[in-house]
Amino acid sequence: MSKTKVCTDEKKFILFTCIISGILAILYSWKIVIDQDSNLIGYFIVGLNLIYIPFAIIFKKKWFHWFYIVYCVVILYAASFEKTYLYNNYTALFILCITISIQPKIRFPALVIYFISVTALFFIQRNKEGYELHLYLIHLARSVWYIGIVEYALNDKFRRKKLVLYEDERKIIDQLCEGKVYQKEVEGFSENTIYRKLKAARERNGNLTKDELVEAYRTEKEKMNKEIQG
Repeated sequence: MSKTKVCTDEKKFILFTCIISGILAILYSWKIVIDQDSNLIGYFIVGLNLIYIPFAIIFKKKWFHWFYIVYCVVILYAASFEKTYLYNNYTALFILCITISIQPKIRFPALVIYFISVTALFFIQRNKEGYELHLYLIHLARSVWYIGIVEYALNDKFRRKKLVLYEDERKIIDQLCEGKVYQKEVEGFSENTIYRKLKAARERNGNLTKDELVEAYRTEKEKMNKEIQG
């Protein structure tokens, strides 16, 4: 999921995550009944999933990403007391990746907060069974691997061998290739539409500049024409 999609479909994203949180609360409650487990952490996790719903709605604007950071740390704390242990639970890591996709500006503090939290919980729980040093290091290595995938693959930060463009985008870029310098010179689309479509095309193809996108399209088209002709 690219950051553009998340920001554009914010209401759908909030609704989707709220529904999943509600389902998780029901499933964890079912687990408590089946296991006959009166562990307070189980009830805490149920409450955590339920409280997500109103808080996500309240903080969906200005404070949305900071709410997610706090929620991420709370989930880490809860997971450290679960039978699955902290290092087998990657829900908080997934939330962290969503957060830095939504708001790249807080990427560094978000990553620092996550790794400090994991390390602090390791030292708090280090005398308990299941909190050995090698598991801590495995979790860190997997975290770096997962964050790398999100950073370079899901956020489209890699250059594609072939451009991925929609038909309207091709029509716009075709006119730019013909020498039309300004977006207002492009026929058939409003300036806002052109700006929006070019931005989406640039981000989808590796965060290219407009000039890089036009040049890559021109090169790709020339290569295709040569293959057809000969």
